[in-house]
Amino acid sequence: MKKLFLISILVLLVLSVAAYAPRALAPLERSSSGRAEAAALETAAPAATQAIAKPLPELLTPTPAGSALAGTAWIMSSLNGALPVADTTVTLQLGVDGSASGSDGCNRYWTTFEQEGQNLTFSQPMAGTMMACEKSVMAQAGEYQEALATVTSFMMSARQLVLFAGNDIVLTYIAEAGALEGTSWNVVNYNNGREAVVGVLEGTEITLNFDETDLNGNAGCNNYFAGYAVKGKHIIVDPPGATMMFCEAPEGVMEQETAYLAALESAATFRIEGDQLWLRTAEDAIAVIAVREAIVDLPAPEPKTPTGTVSGANVLNIRSGPGTNFPVIGAARQGDTGTIVGRSQDGRWWVVDAPSLPGGVGWVSAEFVAATNADDVPVIPSPPPPPPTPTRVPPPTARPPTATPVRPTPMPPPGAQISFWADRTQINRGECATLFWDVHNVRAVWVYPQGSDFNAFPRTGQGNERVCPAATTTYEMRVKLTDGSTQFRQVTINVTQPIAAPQPPPVTQPIAPPQPPPAVDPLAGTRWNVVNFNNGMGAVTGTLSDTSITLVFEASGKITGNAGCNSYSATYRAGGNSLTVDRPNATMMFCETPEGVMQQEQQYLAALHSAATFNLSGDQLQIRSGSDALAVVATRAR
Repeated sequence: MKKLFLISILVLLVLSVAAYAPRALAPLERSSSGRAEAAALETAAPAATQAIAKPLPELLTPTPAGSALAGTAWIMSSLNGALPVADTTVTLQLGVDGSASGSDGCNRYWTTFEQEGQNLTFSQPMAGTMMACEKSVMAQAGEYQEALATVTSFMMSARQLVLFAGNDIVLTYIAEAGALEGTSWNVVNYNNGREAVVGVLEGTEITLNFDETDLNGNAGCNNYFAGYAVKGKHIIVDPPGATMMFCEAPEGVMEQETAYLAALESAATFRIEGDQLWLRTAEDAIAVIAVREAIVDLPAPEPKTPTGTVSGANVLNIRSGPGTNFPVIGAARQGDTGTIVGRSQDGRWWVVDAPSLPGGVGWVSAEFVAATNADDVPVIPSPPPPPPTPTRVPPPTARPPTATPVRPTPMPPPGAQISFWADRTQINRGECATLFWDVHNVRAVWVYPQGSDFNAFPRTGQGNERVCPAATTTYEMRVKLTDGSTQFRQVTINVTQPIAAPQPPPVTQPIAPPQPPPAVDPLAGTRWNVVNFNNGMGAVTGTLSDTSITLVFEASGKITGNAGCNSYSATYRAGGNSLTVDRPNATMMFCETPEGVMQQEQQYLAALHSAATFNLSGDQLQIRSGSDALAVVATRAR
C-alpha cells in the first residue's frame, strides 16, 4: 500500500499542470447511430491549450471502505501517461445505481461498476454507440476502453480521481464542474413528446440561459422565461411564460416551440458533461440536450475608437459572417464592449475585433449593439456563405442559427381564447367534415380522436383538418393554459348509413341476392414492406441496406411486423381514410449491425405512431401524420 501511495504522488506531480490547464470548449460532430436515445447526440469536447502553472493539487489518499464513488462525474486528464487527443473530451459518470457511462471521445458507452473499499472494477463487455471518428480519436477511444477493463483499484479526492491496474496508473481524471447559474447554451436536441429526440429546424435556434433563480431564452420564434430551482442534480422548471408572436417560417417552427417548452418543463435532473448539458425527465428520458455558448473575451477599445456595447440581449451570438446562415463561433454577454472595425454593406451587421477567433474578427447583429464613433467604419465584404444543408438537421460543424434572445419584462398573461367547431356534424358514411380551431394566449394545443394518445397530435393555435370517420366519432381539443392547467373542447361527428330509395323488383328477372356492405377497414388482412419513413427531423428517408421493415394489418385490429431489429405490435383503428395507431410495443434486442439500425427502428416506430390518415393506390400505401406530413410509404408484400 505504501508503494501504491508513493507512485500516485509522483505521477500527480508530473500531471498537475496538465490536469489544471485552462480548456477552450468546442463541439465535435454529432453521432447519427447507436443507442436509440443517443441517435441525435452531439458530443462536446475541450481542446488542449497551452498550460500555465497552478498550485500543486491536493494529495490523494486511499479511499476507506464505505466511501462512495457513486454520484460523481469526471473528465479524463491522462490516459496511460499521455494527454487526451486535442479537441476531445473523455468523461466518466458513476451513477448511484451502479451504472458507469460517459464518452470515450468519439462514442457514448455504458456499463456497470463495483466498488469494495479501494477495489474497483468495470463490467465487460461495455455497450456503446458506433460512430466513426478520425483515426487518432478512434485509437484513443479503443485504448481508453481497454484501460477501463484493466482497472483494479482507485484513489480519489474531491477534485481528482486516479485509476490503477495493479500498481500502474492507467487513468487520471479531474472533477467535472456542474453549476447552472451564469451559463448560456444552444439547444441542439429536444424530446418532441412522441418518444423521439429530434434536432432543431434549420434556420432556427433555441437558446437557454440560467440566472440565479430564473432561466430565459428564445424558443425559435418567441422569447420565453421561467423560474427554476436546483438541489444536487435535481431540477424543477416552472411553467414557462413567453411572448405571443406567430412565426410562419420556417414550416413547423411553432410546433417546435410548443414541443421544446413542454420538454423543458418536464426536466427533473440535469448533468453537465464537458461542453454539453443534458436535461432528463423523471422517467430518465432525454428532455433537452444543449451545448455551451463560448463567451469571447473582447479586447478593451482604445479611447475615441469605434466601439460597440451589447445591449438588449442577455447573450449575443458572434458569427463568421453577416447572417444567421453563418455558424456561431462565439458569444458576448450583455454589457460587453468591443472595438468595431467594419460593417456589412447593408449596415445590419458590425465587424468586431476578436483576436481569439479564427481570422481575428467576428460579426454581430447591429440590432443588439449600441455603437459610438462608428459612422465612418469601412464596409467589409462578406465571406462566402456556408453551403446549405440537404435536410433540416443542424450543420455538424456549427451550432444551430438563431435570433439572439431578449428576455421580455414579465406581463400578466392575457385571457385564453378557445374555439373549436366543425363545418358539419352530421354526415353519411363515406363523406367528410372539416374541423376548425382558433386558440390564443395558451401554451399548447392538441386535436385528436377521443381516446387516442394526444401526444401524437400537436397542433398550432389556428388551423383546420379534414376528417372522414367511418363511424360516429368525437374529436377532442386539449389546451394547456399559461398557468399549467388544462381545458378540453369536444366536437362529435355523427355518421349514418344512407338508406337507398326502394326499387320495385324486376318483373321478368329474379331478385339478386343482397351484396355484403363494403369493408369498413380496407387495411385489414394486408401485408406491406416499408420503403420510406419520416425520420422525425424533417426528412423522409429510405430503409438501410441489409434491413427489412415489415407491416402487417391483422383482421383483429392489430399491427405486427419487424422494425429492422426487433419485432413489434400495436393496436390500430381504420375507417374511411382515417388511421390511428397506438404506441407500438417491441422486443428488446440490441442489433449492432448494420450501423444505424437501432436509430432507424426508433424513428420508424415514432413515424408509425404519428399516423392520422392513409391512402391506398394500387400496391402502394401512404400513411400521413395529423399535419399531413408523409409518415410511412410501403409496397404490398407478395
